[in-house]
Amino acid sequence: MLLKGKVALVTGAARNVGRGIALRLAREGAHVLLDDIESAALEGLAAQCRADGLSVHPVLADISNPTAVQSMFKQALKEFGGLDILVNNAVIHTPSKAERGPFLRVRAAAWNEFLSRNLDALFYTSQAAAKIMTRCRRGSIINISSNGAVQAHRQRLAYDTFKGALESFTRALAVDLAPWNVRVNALRPCAVADAPAPGTPAEVRDRRLGAMIPLGRIARPADVAWAVVFLAADDAAFITGQIFNIDGGMLEQSRPPELELEPVIKPEDLDLEDGLIDPGGNCRSVRRQLSPDSSGHGNKA
Repeated sequence: MLLKGKVALVTGAARNVGRGIALRLAREGAHVLLDDIESAALEGLAAQCRADGLSVHPVLADISNPTAVQSMFKQALKEFGGLDILVNNAVIHTPSKAERGPFLRVRAAAWNEFLSRNLDALFYTSQAAAKIMTRCRRGSIINISSNGAVQAHRQRLAYDTFKGALESFTRALAVDLAPWNVRVNALRPCAVADAPAPGTPAEVRDRRLGAMIPLGRIARPADVAWAVVFLAADDAAFITGQIFNIDGGMLEQSRPPELELEPVIKPEDLDLEDGLIDPGGNCRSVRRQLSPDSSGHGNKA
């Protein structure tokens, strides 16, 4: 219960990453306001949380509307008496996701709508949260970025532009709010999805994406959620202005495995005689070799 008694607000809480974050915060003892614009999915999440004995309150709010944002934060104060954690997770798409596609075909209206609504939402929610947090001289704002901030997606210019701006916003806001002990950080996940059914197109896609990642899979909502808990907890009190990769090592490699010039070593490729693989799936023999004995030397048993 790392967050027992704290109050959190998660935008875009009804699905995928936002849902995973909201569930984990509530399970760590936080009172969680769940924001989204999809009423059925939001109520379904709230019902699940309540059935599990978790403290949540759903709020239907368009966070690109300043009046709706003010109303939402008033509900936070009314329901739980304050706010300790804000997770800016939501992305607001245009109708039919018109901001996507080849740059030469993206209309200025879609570009302007996508960027203005998402940047406005980021500003409105962060400022409303900061006005509460600065009174108490503590708080944690966590922004969900994307690897698109530093590695371009094809035909996602507006999205990648927004995520790059979000990271600059994170650093600047961290400096501005530091005197009040309000911390601002961001997480940069790669592709994130709940595990789909085996053999479905989504599972095949996820497997192909996972093959390009050193740890061998795409991220799950729980991977991002645990990092949010870490940054929200009191033990992270001296961390602010940082961007953390949640990507299984994807950004750290110079090229994906299928384009690698050197052989990509898999565990099953290693010689069993090296002592690195136990055919029975037991690591104890390796641990015995590596653990020091009472004399300080490796145990040869």
